[in-house]
Amino acid sequence: MRKASMLRRVATVGMACLALTVTATFTASAENVQAGVWQKDGHDFTIRAAASTSASKIATVKDPKPKVPCGAARCTRNNNGGKYTCWSGGPTDNDWLKVRWAGKTGWVAALCVDVGRL
Repeated sequence: MRKASMLRRVATVGMACLALTVTATFTASAENVQAGVWQKDGHDFTIRAAASTSASKIATVKDPKPKVPCGAARCTRNNNGGKYTCWSGGPTDNDWLKVRWAGKTGWVAALCVDVGRL
């Protein structure tokens, strides 16, 4: 009887530990979801040093494959940046997103890219 009681306790503690581990792992992975940007409708986009079309270019992304991570888990926005037009006849706005590229932090015109989880 004593041995069975001891085994039940060990099993209960083991299940509780497993539940805590699964919960902690799920929470940690949910917090580490990274957002990013990529080409919209096959159009190139430019990463700039500041949220302005007059700021120096860090890079122009011409390949549709790269997904550029945002500067944080979520994309930081600057909706008071300089006004832009994405491409001839394309969207116009002043909303920018902070991204990381080749070890540098830059900004991309928000309506010129698609945004989502990487």
